[in-house]
Amino acid sequence: MRRSARVFTLLTALALSAAVAGTAEARPSLPEGGMAKKRSVDVDVSGFDKQHGPHSQLECVASAGGAANMNLDCDDPVPNNEPDIEVDPADPQHMIASSNDYGTCCDQFYTSFDSGQTWQTGNMSRENPGKTGSDPVTVFDVKHGVAIHSSLNFNVQHAAGTQACDGDLVVSISRDGGLIWEVPVTVDDGQGCDLSKTQLFNDKPWIVTDNKSDSPFYGRTYLTWSKFESHDGVYASSAIFESHSDNGGETWSQPHEISGSNPALCTFQRSGPAGECDQNQFSVPTVGPDGTVNVAFENEQNQSLWEAPGMFDNQYLLVRSTNGGESWSNPTFVVGLEDGSNDYPTNVNDRQTLTGYQVRVNSAGNIIASPTDGALYLVFSDNRNGVHNSATPVTNTDVFVMSSTDGGLTWTTPTAVDTGAGDQWFPWVDVDPTTGKIGIIYHDRGAANGPLYTTALAEGTPGSLVKTTVSTAPSNPTDSLFFQAGAVGCEKCATFHGDYIGVSYGSDGVANLAWTDMRDFVENGPFGTGFSQFIYFARH
Repeated sequence: MRRSARVFTLLTALALSAAVAGTAEARPSLPEGGMAKKRSVDVDVSGFDKQHGPHSQLECVASAGGAANMNLDCDDPVPNNEPDIEVDPADPQHMIASSNDYGTCCDQFYTSFDSGQTWQTGNMSRENPGKTGSDPVTVFDVKHGVAIHSSLNFNVQHAAGTQACDGDLVVSISRDGGLIWEVPVTVDDGQGCDLSKTQLFNDKPWIVTDNKSDSPFYGRTYLTWSKFESHDGVYASSAIFESHSDNGGETWSQPHEISGSNPALCTFQRSGPAGECDQNQFSVPTVGPDGTVNVAFENEQNQSLWEAPGMFDNQYLLVRSTNGGESWSNPTFVVGLEDGSNDYPTNVNDRQTLTGYQVRVNSAGNIIASPTDGALYLVFSDNRNGVHNSATPVTNTDVFVMSSTDGGLTWTTPTAVDTGAGDQWFPWVDVDPTTGKIGIIYHDRGAANGPLYTTALAEGTPGSLVKTTVSTAPSNPTDSLFFQAGAVGCEKCATFHGDYIGVSYGSDGVANLAWTDMRDFVENGPFGTGFSQFIYFARH
């Protein structure tokens, strides 16, 4: 980046520091239940003061230098979080990671062609100078020889009381392996602002491509997301939508709702027809070897799972398509979660958190279909082993894995991934294509639930997993440089460190991991003193 542009970025970041420190005026919160209903673009994480940068711009090159852990953020000291990482199925040395970047307008991309020894880093995915990017995730399309990056694009109306507006869902395409990214294509056009008569705001997208050459839908890319609908600031619904592309992301099918209805599972209804499963979040699609698409998502409408005095305990539901996304099954039940309104402590932003922390957490994980035999694996975390259904809950959150060998018709009971005491959260699972075994990344506070956390990888089969702590130094979110809570006794605790982390196996059987790390201490820097927030990478 040119010196003048970098100076401008720094000045912008200084302006942003007030927002990430938690001093920005809060938007009116929607009357939503569990953590999964909380939108990802609140003021404290939206980055609405970001610089309006280019559609795609290389900034710097990060080098591992032989270190086991690598900080990918070589551009500026402003925080990054919420990483995704994907390995090219055709080349295990080629991978792309992405994150929320608070130093610029845009998503951050990190591209490596040498197994993660060096990463070319830059900004991308912005529709126009009035928009900012969020919730980034990328996929490789082998058939069309492109990388496709999905993202939210929205703007914030300062004069209108800091409202988020025009929440579009977009994709950006790279034809050179992830260095140059084209102007985003709009998949679904958001409407209105937070207090508009009607607002449609797209949130939490996830993307997958069918890269199996003998699949009937080889080269089809599927994108799913939550479409939040509100009226005059009052939440109405958040159904799961889907769209797909057969030409490398250039054009997309008409978005359509896929979360369906099931009167036995979706008994509570804020609006819409009875039995409609339309209060959802955290959808993830996966494609099996035969081209079947399964989408798992969290839903809060099953009143039989709510336990007094709490409400809105979530359930994982599953929908599937055997005809390339043209039609979808009605949702079926996978598992109920212990994550309702009285199951976790809440932070200063009224978000679920962990005991002694202020970082917002959620129970979501992901679903993955094994490329070797089509078996499905789903991971999540919740507080079933802590003090829950209480006015004063105490967390002992654990990560669980479930599996299905019949296409999701039946599932094993949840198996604990880590039987140690203390909190574990933010699980993500992938399958090693060389062995068919799974790997699950997650954050881990250890038995004492102290101020620090590490990041771990558990590999093997459900019930027989071997844990490795992959982070070489602990993270400290209780003495944060950014996103400060200002809470009594936890003044410098971070309120945000993303909503997920990631693991991806290459065809060489190596696990590639990316997570939000808070090991780097800054003393008397331009933003003050405390632990920063960067994306770290490791191979295992």
